[in-house]
Amino acid sequence: MKNLFLIIGVILILLNTLTGILISTYHPFNYLMVDFSILFSTFLIYLFSNSNISTGYKIGLTAIFILTGLIKIVFCLVSSPQLQDNFLMISVLGILAFEITCIISAFTMRKFS
Repeated sequence: MKNLFLIIGVILILLNTLTGILISTYHPFNYLMVDFSILFSTFLIYLFSNSNISTGYKIGLTAIFILTGLIKIVFCLVSSPQLQDNFLMISVLGILAFEITCIISAFTMRKFS
């Protein structure tokens, strides 16, 4: 199951990159941001599936990271291909900050249990 997340993540990145190369209207900024979102979400899910935190945290955080990953992908797909005045990219950064906070809190809670 642990390697299944990695395999799915790599396949999704490859499919998105090939789609970005083949479709001329799919701006490189967008497909690279989608690739980054998929890569980061896959890394987080794999990190928690291999960690020794409690099962409840693993299941809950995996579900949260899948949901936030899908939201980041949608935001990256529909955002304008520029960084300036791009509120969807600011939202993606906010979601990224939330995910990092979840990581820090989960590993901090592991120290106390």
